[in-house]
Amino acid sequence: MKIGLAIHHHSPGYGGPFTVLSESAKYLYKNEINARMIFGQNQFSNFNLNLKEIVKSRDLFHIFGIWDPFHIRLFFQAKKFKKKIIISTLGALEPWALEQKKLKKKNEFKIYQKKILNNCDFIHATSDDEKKHLEELGIKTPIKVIPHGVIIKSIQKNTLKEKSQREALFFSIIHEKKGILELLNSWAEIKPKNWILKIYGPVSDMNYMIKIKDKISKLSLEDSVFIYEPIFEYDQKEKIFLNSDCFILPSKSENFGMSIVEALSYGVPVLTTEETPWKILQDINGGKIIKFSQDNLTKSLKEMLSLSKEELTLFGSKGREYLKQNYDIEKIIIDYINFYKEVLQKW
Repeated sequence: MKIGLAIHHHSPGYGGPFTVLSESAKYLYKNEINARMIFGQNQFSNFNLNLKEIVKSRDLFHIFGIWDPFHIRLFFQAKKFKKKIIISTLGALEPWALEQKKLKKKNEFKIYQKKILNNCDFIHATSDDEKKHLEELGIKTPIKVIPHGVIIKSIQKNTLKEKSQREALFFSIIHEKKGILELLNSWAEIKPKNWILKIYGPVSDMNYMIKIKDKISKLSLEDSVFIYEPIFEYDQKEKIFLNSDCFILPSKSENFGMSIVEALSYGVPVLTTEETPWKILQDINGGKIIKFSQDNLTKSLKEMLSLSKEELTLFGSKGREYLKQNYDIEKIIIDYINFYKEVLQKW
């Protein structure tokens, strides 16, 4: 079984998809699966791929992403050589995402993207919500739901001494859909004492970053809100999460939310939205889940920041335990392997 794992960007700055793909490839190798990562673009090349030879060398292609010319080109090459094809849409067809550049996406979906999705062998979704949205768009191809897995290591939170300032963390791509401006509005209204907000993430929308910096200045938040360069190194990332007291992702749309998973894996309590597939956290007392709105965010953020250290720790431990039981990459990768075998054997 020779698998091609394809994604456009060769960069951790691409966010969750790249992280998932690279870790999945390692664990496929660990399970003696011949998996090759295929990139459409990196800092050294732009489309300089001999796709014909690559396609001929693989049995199955799992394409992570849609819309991009690289994905389209790979799809048609794989079809030409009668290779099996799985496509992960990565949230690109979620309701909020389709409202952005709405007319352009509507036309492109009608002209070619829907046809591509209905002519691959399987579609991979990371949540039941994503599967439902795809079916509502008229996708007839079978859809398999497998969540992303995460490496869950033993951890030791920094409990040696009480910090003079507690830390709230935003750790994700800097993009409008992440709700950072609304988070700053809520932070300014609450004016939390002895709390600071740290924002980390690669910038995918520079205009939005300019708005964030302007908002921080306008609301006089320079003493409590800090923006840092993106962090990709595992050890540095681990230190940031372990030093955090809570994690905030007021996203307007997520098909999965890899940064939420990372926070949970370190035992950090999460405040996020119903627009992510993590409503279960409310039921297990592993975090706070809100319907996205400015008022809801302000109210729940105030409640989260008023919790004691012990209460936050309890939230975090319950979230981490749920993650260990349901999203451990060692278990999830077996689901992927069985899925790939199913696709190859079905036809």
